[in-house]
Amino acid sequence: MSYLDKYLSIFKTMIQTTAGQRRLGSAALDLAYVAAGYVDGFWEFNLKPWDIAAGYLLVKEAGGLVCDFDGEQNMFESGNIIAANPKLISQILKTIQSA
Repeated sequence: MSYLDKYLSIFKTMIQTTAGQRRLGSAALDLAYVAAGYVDGFWEFNLKPWDIAAGYLLVKEAGGLVCDFDGEQNMFESGNIIAANPKLISQILKTIQSA
C-alpha cells in the first residue's frame, strides 16, 4: 500500500506550520534526536518494530511522549509513530489527523 499522497499532504502542512523539517534517513536516529532535545518532534509511516523500539524507550526515558496516529500506543502494530516533547505532541497529532 502506498502512503505517498497522505505523506505529502502531511509534509506540506508541516512545512507551512513549522520552522522546518529534517529527515535523517533513520527512525532510530530521529527518535534519539527527539530524546536528546535536538529536534522537537518526529513522525513517520509504516515503520517496523525494530525501527521504533530503542528510540521509543529513549524518548520515554527523556520525558517525551510517543503515540500512533490515533493518539494510542499501537505504534508497534501500525508502524505509524509520533514522538515529541509534551508541549508539542498534541499539535503534531492534530496536524496529522487533519491532513
